[in-house]
Amino acid sequence: MSESCILSSVPARPEGEPWPVVIVGCGAAGMLAGIFAGRGGVRPLLLETRPKPGAKIRVSGGGRCNVLPSQSELDDFHTEGSRNSLKNLLASWPLAQCRAFFERELGVALKVEDTGKLFPLSDDAGEVLDALLRELERVGGQVIGGVRAEELVPLADAVDGARFEIALSNGARLRARSAVLATGGLSLPKTGSDGWGYTTAHKLGHVVLRRYPALVPLLCSEARWNELAGVSVVARLAALRGDKLVGESTGDLLFTHKGFSGPVALDMSRFLTGPEREGVELVAGWHGLSVVDWDERLRKGGTRTVLLCLREWLPRRLVSVLIDLARVHPERKLAELSREERKRLSTLLGACPLPISGDEGYKTAEVTGGGVALEEVATKTLESRRVPGLYLCGEVLDVTGRIGGFNFLWAWVSGRRVGQSLASPLPQV
Repeated sequence: MSESCILSSVPARPEGEPWPVVIVGCGAAGMLAGIFAGRGGVRPLLLETRPKPGAKIRVSGGGRCNVLPSQSELDDFHTEGSRNSLKNLLASWPLAQCRAFFERELGVALKVEDTGKLFPLSDDAGEVLDALLRELERVGGQVIGGVRAEELVPLADAVDGARFEIALSNGARLRARSAVLATGGLSLPKTGSDGWGYTTAHKLGHVVLRRYPALVPLLCSEARWNELAGVSVVARLAALRGDKLVGESTGDLLFTHKGFSGPVALDMSRFLTGPEREGVELVAGWHGLSVVDWDERLRKGGTRTVLLCLREWLPRRLVSVLIDLARVHPERKLAELSREERKRLSTLLGACPLPISGDEGYKTAEVTGGGVALEEVATKTLESRRVPGLYLCGEVLDVTGRIGGFNFLWAWVSGRRVGQSLASPLPQV
């Protein structure tokens, strides 16, 4: 790891001058903000709670770092705020250009896997982090590791142009002309995320929407489902509130000894953890098929038994659970099923209720939903509409991507936007 830009104490400023910009948080968004501020001639100081920065980058993708998705559209992201504002922000750095930044400017070769995810060719997250730190150092950025920001206070009418004072856990106090909250959220607290950015934004008068664990494994208290641990199957998961469909997604579902995981369960988890979770039920269409699709298959089954027919399409252990729930004898021939039996079976195959009892929480959630409302920042700059000189980027804002590199994409895009705004201030819009 390139560590020459990581310091253990605050470097001295000439004659006590304020820092041009202090970025609180040295994760994906914070580093991009620092890099693009530095490229524009504004040398940043970044604060990192852990001794070494980029903990989430290092652990993402099983230590390989899912840098980006290979394709992206607006529907891959969720916000309670303006969809149009989010669209404009994402369009400010198109995916192809973001990929070129890593491959051509940072020298990190990327590959597209069958899942549509982009990983470094080396399968080493450390390569991504090293490249970011090298570029941060090249543009004059410095990082203080192992220090926590405890308070950020706006200043009024400072003669030296300082607009903020930041108190640190080591007793030091920094003065800065601009400040950036790139603090992440509450997810994966072992990486240093503690929600300080939300608390600080709220103290400064910002609207902070309800936070919740997103992209999080779901819990189940029924033993019959937990005994399927290790089974993986393609499923279409639908979130229903009564008869109303509120969301759906198709992908790999993994049964665990605690409940349900895998990409499709993580993507759908926000419907069960978010602000509109009340009354939502999750149902599964196994093999990605509907009740009607399954009913048609069962009607064409002829003299085959229920057990043999279903084992052609679904894992053996899952078949046993579904047959038991449907109260159908496994050796019954499909042609001999009563109308009621076939209806029960096709319903469990195409719209099987999953008994969700909770979620694993921030400990394993990949991202935090909610946060500072998008309306609280200027669309073109991500500068606070309430506190001049304060910028916000990354997970602290109310934008959540689905699994597959989309949250990194948001971090890269929003961090770059802030860095460019610091280097070339624009009027708020």
